[in-house]
Amino acid sequence: MGVRKGDTVIVISGKEKGKKGKVMNVDGDKVTVEGVNVAIKHKKARNTKQKSKREKINAPIDISNVQILCKCGKATRIAHKIEKGKKNRICAKCGEVLDKKFVKAKEKAKEAEEAEVKDKDEEKDTKKPLQRREVKHVAESKVKKTQVTKQVTGHRQIGGA
Repeated sequence: MGVRKGDTVIVISGKEKGKKGKVMNVDGDKVTVEGVNVAIKHKKARNTKQKSKREKINAPIDISNVQILCKCGKATRIAHKIEKGKKNRICAKCGEVLDKKFVKAKEKAKEAEEAEVKDKDEEKDTKKPLQRREVKHVAESKVKKTQVTKQVTGHRQIGGA
């Protein structure tokens, strides 16, 4: 069908109709959803040191009883679209990409582009003041050297300048 581990789904039929949860396991035509179809399993003590207990486990339900929840908040069927050589799952109602790896890669690419644009803007803003400072610094150092050479005019200079 197209339901994968980690998807958020809603139960569309049966005694658990309307409940939402995260898919914990997909096994053929059965799906285990967190918090849906909870069963109690009794564990008997095997010796006198152990205690008997009742454990709650999530029992599997049929895959046809669930639908994927899209970011738009609606239960939807899955459409497929090929982008950049990869087949992606898409919401049939709004067209949003459901594959988490693809969405994360897209977000990282956008963040990288935004960071590059910010860096370029900052470089443009910071280059001009830095160049002015460097010019002032160089000009001051030249003035100091000329003043020093004027003071030493009567003496023999060692070093070539």
